[in-house]
Amino acid sequence: MPARTINNLGAESSRKRHHHGEDEEAEEPVPSRSHLNVDSRKRVRLSDVRDETPAADPHDEPEYQAPASPNSPPRTQYELMRDNGFEHLQNEVADDHKATQRLRMRPNRLGENVVAENGILELVECINFMCHTRLHCKLGPLLNFIVGENGSGKSAILTAITLCLGGKASSTNRGGALKDFVKEGTERAILRVQIKNQGVDAFKHDVYGDSITVERHFTKTGNSGNGFKVKTATGAVHSTKKTEVEEIVEYYALQVDNPLNVLSQDNARQFLNASTKAQKYKFFIEGVQLQQLDNDYKLVAESLSQTEAKIPDLEQQVELAKAEKAKAERLLETLEGERSLREKINTMRLKLAWSRVDTCEKRLEQKQAKLAELSSKLTPAEQDVNLKTQALDQADRELETAKAKLERAKEEEPDLQTKVEEAKVHYDAMVADLIQVQAEEREAHQNWKAVADQVKDFGRKIAEEERRIQAAHGGAQAQKIKDRDEAQARAHDLQQKIDSKRQQVPHIERQINDSARALIPIKERVTNKQKEIEAVKREITKTQQQLGEPLAAYDRNMPKLLKAIEDDKRFQHKPIGPLGTVVHLHKPEWGAILETYFGNSLNGFVVYSKTDMNVLADLMRRCSVDSNRSPIFVGQRNPLNLAGKEPDGEFDTILRVLKIDNQAVRDTLVINHTIEQVLLIPKRTAAQTVMIDGPAPPRNVKRCITFHDSKNEGLSIERKPSGISTGPVRMWNQSKRLKTESASQVAFLKESLLKLESELQALRVEYRRVQDENSHHKTELAKTKKEADDLARQLQQTELEIAEIEVALDEWDGSDARLQSLREQLAQAQEQKTHHGEQVTGLVLAKDQKNGLAEEARKALKAQKLQLKDCEARVRKAEEKAKSAEDNRRILVTHKNDSITAYNLLKAEQQEIEESIGRENDRIAGKQADAIKVCAERVYLLEGETEMSINTQYFALRARYDKMINRRQLNEAQVIDQAEKARQKYTETVSILNSIVEYNERMRKSLSQRLDKWRKFQRYISSQSRANFIYLLSERGYRGKLLLDHKRRLLDVQVEPDKTEKRASGRSTKTLSGGEKSFSSICLLLSIWEAMGSPLRCLDEFDVFMDNVNRAVSQNMLVTAARKSVNRQYIFITPNAIDSKIALEKDVRLIRLTDPRQQRLTDNMASTS
Repeated sequence: MPARTINNLGAESSRKRHHHGEDEEAEEPVPSRSHLNVDSRKRVRLSDVRDETPAADPHDEPEYQAPASPNSPPRTQYELMRDNGFEHLQNEVADDHKATQRLRMRPNRLGENVVAENGILELVECINFMCHTRLHCKLGPLLNFIVGENGSGKSAILTAITLCLGGKASSTNRGGALKDFVKEGTERAILRVQIKNQGVDAFKHDVYGDSITVERHFTKTGNSGNGFKVKTATGAVHSTKKTEVEEIVEYYALQVDNPLNVLSQDNARQFLNASTKAQKYKFFIEGVQLQQLDNDYKLVAESLSQTEAKIPDLEQQVELAKAEKAKAERLLETLEGERSLREKINTMRLKLAWSRVDTCEKRLEQKQAKLAELSSKLTPAEQDVNLKTQALDQADRELETAKAKLERAKEEEPDLQTKVEEAKVHYDAMVADLIQVQAEEREAHQNWKAVADQVKDFGRKIAEEERRIQAAHGGAQAQKIKDRDEAQARAHDLQQKIDSKRQQVPHIERQINDSARALIPIKERVTNKQKEIEAVKREITKTQQQLGEPLAAYDRNMPKLLKAIEDDKRFQHKPIGPLGTVVHLHKPEWGAILETYFGNSLNGFVVYSKTDMNVLADLMRRCSVDSNRSPIFVGQRNPLNLAGKEPDGEFDTILRVLKIDNQAVRDTLVINHTIEQVLLIPKRTAAQTVMIDGPAPPRNVKRCITFHDSKNEGLSIERKPSGISTGPVRMWNQSKRLKTESASQVAFLKESLLKLESELQALRVEYRRVQDENSHHKTELAKTKKEADDLARQLQQTELEIAEIEVALDEWDGSDARLQSLREQLAQAQEQKTHHGEQVTGLVLAKDQKNGLAEEARKALKAQKLQLKDCEARVRKAEEKAKSAEDNRRILVTHKNDSITAYNLLKAEQQEIEESIGRENDRIAGKQADAIKVCAERVYLLEGETEMSINTQYFALRARYDKMINRRQLNEAQVIDQAEKARQKYTETVSILNSIVEYNERMRKSLSQRLDKWRKFQRYISSQSRANFIYLLSERGYRGKLLLDHKRRLLDVQVEPDKTEKRASGRSTKTLSGGEKSFSSICLLLSIWEAMGSPLRCLDEFDVFMDNVNRAVSQNMLVTAARKSVNRQYIFITPNAIDSKIALEKDVRLIRLTDPRQQRLTDNMASTS
């Protein structure tokens, strides 16, 4: 697939070469890449050695017509030769005229666009890449518009293309390394790009088939994973080497690192809107590959210089060969000096005999020095053993003290358990009384109901008797009886209503008491929450005030103590502390809990010896610093080995959220607080799952600290063989001592303040609700009592009416005695009903009283249980301290054993060296006896002479002497042959020198020709870009020009969008609107694209700063330019809508990525289903 330029000349690629005619246009160079490598299938990548041109500051950039700075660095010899005084750019007007003519001769439409048979992208797929779990994009062969909301993955597609085809992570402006592109929460990412590979010029079609799939795997840890995988059309992996990917990319000239070929979102924004003149020029020369060719030719020039640098060495070799030839010819004439050489050999033999004695004596001195060194180390080693013994004794005493405290704590536990049992017995008795009263209440209610049924029965019988009497005595008496019955019915109804109202009164009073009691804890919680808010506010103020006062959280005399420590010279090693100043907290949300967990330890100091501890204690007394609140720890120099002793890496521990500047401080906190085995889990449910739900807690975990759900405090969970143990961890309400980032600490405190204020508001709403409920019950109670009083008055009036009727009925003769008896029985039943009703009311009040007593017994039981729980907590704390003391003793035992072992090793080594010294003395005596046999008088060596150097000199002289003897014994034929070889070597050396000189001349001539073509290419590309720019501006009626200053490496555009403006020169882009500036930049980009030879063009967010008019014109211009570029694939990315006419074209593929919010909604629905 040959690359094409705007004049339909084929740009040479690494696959094909096109030869043009002899006309003037064909002489202009058209390649856009280097051709230094003859291999048509693969070339060395030289893009990494590009000459980086620093971007100029847009505020400091000079005007376009300003002269070059006189302080510019001197130009190199290569640059002078390359530019040739810029004579090839002197005829800019004529060049632009020719380019304009070529542009006018070009047809407006090339016909139907042609789909490339190879070298275009068919598919891009991303897995766990950036913020996308899976992103699949199938591309069309010609024009592709990718649209979608922000975050839908548009720019991720271009980034994936660059990285998958071997581009650098830094060139994407999205990350500095591959691991930065792995999706958060995953460990591995995969990129996949499918390249079309058809036609006669396909890449290794017999191997790959009709498509090539390139995959790139990388991980979060920075490892390359499986690296590259190059697959065939059938999915088989053909290669895993990056060189294969580079060969494919180079073969198809994809140029993924070309900043104008794949314009990412940042590069597009910089080029289209914010680039300076120097940056535009840099984009231009890199996009049309002028910079690449310049780098290649620069390497040729450097290679030529290096080859020329070899000529002096070759000339020297010629001289050496000439000297060797003369030496060979004089071989028989060099016989003198043999006698002097024999004398030197004899002298060396005597020295060699006595040099062996000298060597043994020096070895003896070294061993004696080693013995003295060991003797000096034995005393400190012995002292170290004594110190470790003292420390172990102290640990034994501390262990005994901890065990005694543990026993005392355990002694309180039985008494408290007895009190709990007694309180429980009392509580059970109160509950039994309450149950008894409830049973009596039910029995009384049943009696009342039975009497009420009797009242109804008597009333029925009286009515029947009255009807009988009425039949006997006429209508008047019957009417009176009827009136009496109605009045009695009303009285009975009123009595029932009164009883109902009176029965409601105790219930309402209980509701009032319950709501009143409910208000008390809510009010207490409101008050506590207000106190917490005030505490957090004070903490924020205190934290902000402590920015300049790092010791404000400690004893007020702490600065005085630190000054005394600094000035005191008695310390063997300066103490480290306060410990809070060397402990950094990464996660400030745990600050208040960890402050409480560490307690006074953060106020303490670490020393390395008992002596330093006594000195520090003396200084504390002098400076009035309480040693109980600022303890002193004796640290150790050998670091603790925590390998295999920490939980799995998925958990946060206290040690992992801290950064401790000193090793001894870390080991001290490990020994005293086991910070390496205490988990920190924010959510209580997750902490319970980890510590309780499993068969056993995680490996190397002693306890877990989490946040309480409803209380502003922490919760400690510990799993022991005896069961699960939990306990509160209070929040630290004093000044913070752990070092944190002040900004993050203040932000965390403000976040906590907002949360507390929200909780306070909820409590106040709850308080008002309960208060309103209490007021409602009080109102209801008053209303019920008033209604009961009104009903009582009505009952009294009705009873008077009944009495009057009874008197009237008694006046009638013949009153039935049976009716009177029934009425008396009814009266007795009504009295019993009233009695049982009062009995029920009394039992209800008694039940409330018993209920109160039971509640008080329950509270007493709860209080006794809390005391028992506190006792158990003290026992656990004492057990922890005893265990910590036991662990400390175990460590000190190990240290003491190590010290004893080191001391014993030193003693053994001392004994071994003493024995070796004795053997060395015997060896010296034997060497002296041997030397006396050679020479009775000792021969002393000169300074710098050793047995080895003398031995080397002796044998060298012997070899030289033997060589002279052998040389003297050569015959005539052998001498002639040696001389002939020397002459032949001389001739070959001269021939090599001449060939290199000739090669340099050819290379110099070739470089000159290549630079001449480079200048023609620069001239042609510049004129063609200027003409194309003017033509593209005219598409919308704009006028302007493209200003290229190759000498100063600047590129600028001048545009006049106003048709009525008469001035010839355009306006600077600084005066254009955002849409006009973006449209002008699109014209500039298209004019440069016309000179590029890559089959792939990508542009991201080209129209974000355009109005609708400029956007429509730019889209049509991009489509038109793309259609005129045959066998090219275009990928345009925009968050805006595409003209419907363009989207419906058959050579346009519209790829609409899913809205990320809709995608998340779909994923959530899928996971729910």
